[in-house]
Amino acid sequence: MEADHVISALPARALADLLPAGFEPLIQDLLTIQAVSVAVVNLQYENAQLPVTGFGHLVPSFEDRPLLGIVYDSVAFPEQNGRQGSATRLTVMLGGAWFTSHLGDPDTIPHSELLSRAQEAVKKHLGISAEPVRSIVKVHQSCIPQYTLGHWKHIESATSQLKQHNLPLSLVGASYNGVSVNDCIFSAQTAVSRLVGGVS
Repeated sequence: MEADHVISALPARALADLLPAGFEPLIQDLLTIQAVSVAVVNLQYENAQLPVTGFGHLVPSFEDRPLLGIVYDSVAFPEQNGRQGSATRLTVMLGGAWFTSHLGDPDTIPHSELLSRAQEAVKKHLGISAEPVRSIVKVHQSCIPQYTLGHWKHIESATSQLKQHNLPLSLVGASYNGVSVNDCIFSAQTAVSRLVGGVS
């Protein structure tokens, strides 16, 4: 495959593994951008009432590690609550920077343990102690980039190298200038605009 220019939305460390040895300074900058894993547990209850309404809530790291937050799916998307609208659906997010220290190895932790942790969190935070009628447990490996101290210096260095050596490569996606969906869309739009001459 040949291309005049490549726009990479790969995670930084994955891209670093693909670059040739001649890109060593850029590779080192990319390797500094690490990412953490998150367990996502979807739970469905029947005839369980939420004590609050809203999109959900996040949990401060000092309060209840390794719980990151709970999304109230049945409030955000009520049209998916079944024919009678009696389902209460929740998404519990666990792990992040605390995955290994509080849950263990993301590769080997039993899904049953993650399910149990999620149910405990729902009981503690929302007062729902019933057994879920449905559950799905997924571990998303290295899915959230970590913008540690000095992150922006590495981004500036990588960008400078691309310009200095006139490399036909644009970096977009969550590893660089924001992890939200909006940030990722904006970075892609900016990269395309630069290619077609719309942005300097």
